[in-house]
Amino acid sequence: MSTKKKNVGKKPMRICVCCGAKKPKGEMLRILVSGRNTEVNDSTIDETGKQHGRGAYICKNNNCIEEAYEQGLISEEVKEQSLIETGRFKLSLISLAMKAGSLAAGEFQCEEAIKKGEAYFVIIAEDASDNTRKKFEDKCNYRDIPYEIFGKKEEIGALIGKSERSVIAIKGETFGAQLIRRFGGNE
Repeated sequence: MSTKKKNVGKKPMRICVCCGAKKPKGEMLRILVSGRNTEVNDSTIDETGKQHGRGAYICKNNNCIEEAYEQGLISEEVKEQSLIETGRFKLSLISLAMKAGSLAAGEFQCEEAIKKGEAYFVIIAEDASDNTRKKFEDKCNYRDIPYEIFGKKEEIGALIGKSERSVIAIKGETFGAQLIRRFGGNE
């Protein structure tokens, strides 16, 4: 009899109850739904993915979380927790990209990366000035570079170990592809 494991290297896939997208389990939020034989009385986020009870999976993006709330699948409290978790998930790769040297931080470096064709994804801070926001939106739209308006300048700077940054650009193709998947780009 063989001792080889059949599912070596395969990631468990789950389907979002809102949009129907099939994604790896690690890229989804598991919502534990209340009911018979469960440890909870209301829907909650199952951070471990191992709590007993019926689970539903939702994509880690704002659109699916909002839709789940509108359908009554999750409470407002769970919605807020989900949005916070989604933000953490989206930003978790940025510090790795910085350590790998695949990130341009600040207006000047980002502008250079976009002009040279090195930028794969751009994040503009929500509290960036209107001129900065318009400038980088125009540059990204002209060169078909996905971008997202997300977070505060202080948060972005803290993620990369620097002072406030209103714009960052991801230069590595692998990091860029991952962040495009996580953010969606130009939503």
